[in-house]
Amino acid sequence: MSTITVQPSKDAASSTAYVLYGNDKQFRERLRSRGQTRAAAIALSMQNGSTSPAEFVERAQRLAKAMNRKNELYSYVLAFHPDEFDVTSRADMERIKEIASTLADRMHSADHLVVVHSDSAGGHGHAHILVMNHDNLTGKSLQRFTSWKRGLHQLNDELMREEGLRVLPSPTVPKPGWEQRREAFAPGGFEQTLGDAVFASLNDARAVDQAGFERVLGEHGVTLAVTNRDGWSFKMRRTDNGRIGRKKASVLTPEFTAEAAAEMFRQRAASLTPAPKPVQGLDLEPDEFEQIAMRLKRRMASKTPKTPARERFLRERQRQPQRDREYGD
Repeated sequence: MSTITVQPSKDAASSTAYVLYGNDKQFRERLRSRGQTRAAAIALSMQNGSTSPAEFVERAQRLAKAMNRKNELYSYVLAFHPDEFDVTSRADMERIKEIASTLADRMHSADHLVVVHSDSAGGHGHAHILVMNHDNLTGKSLQRFTSWKRGLHQLNDELMREEGLRVLPSPTVPKPGWEQRREAFAPGGFEQTLGDAVFASLNDARAVDQAGFERVLGEHGVTLAVTNRDGWSFKMRRTDNGRIGRKKASVLTPEFTAEAAAEMFRQRAASLTPAPKPVQGLDLEPDEFEQIAMRLKRRMASKTPKTPARERFLRERQRQPQRDREYGD
């Protein structure tokens, strides 16, 4: 039984870096030093036969710029029920890769990168499918299967039946988890940075209840605010203006709401056995990490506003601490 979601991506470097190396700086550095990724399985299909994720990023950026396209990629997440595939089995993760690659081939005649993860909190295997927003046959942007209602879930169900896997009897639009929802926010922006911190905290093994969750949040510089009107909200100091920013959990993703978190805490506390150990991430040439990181840094630098007002803010920030000010949605 699987669900499929899709989100356009304006930044191929950010999306690729996330699926290969995650968003935690220390975790990324450990992977880089070992020449590893967080991927349990990887498949890359490019028209020129390249096997380099960095080249995949470069081509996506170049084509989008040349064609004046806002979206560089379309990001799909194909997630399976925990009882269908064993996240501790390399063979099962390879099968997810093959299914995801078949789905990508049926959806588009475009370059694509498939990255399988086995490290989700729920213990379910899932594949990230990054498809370049360029049809290699027509030379145009992608037109089909770019939304759940435009044939995507029907095509996915058809493939699942062929593979002998279960299909949801009454499929509805799946609620996007953070790994999919993060693509909707600016790479490196406040919302994405805040959401990544909340996601990491929620998936920390120490977060067995709300108190434990709040302690882990604190390690990431995030605080939880609870009100009758908004439910859960998360606060963190912004890097662009030094103020305390706030976002409602439901605005980031339904996965961060009090109800969803409570269910995760309940399942974690009720578990009588240790969580399954996912298969080890695949190796990748160290220079792949460096090249992708370089392109991501260039993109982030180009988006930083270089205005007199920002320069004054940075000078003031160095001279004296800012008084906490809060603002939200």
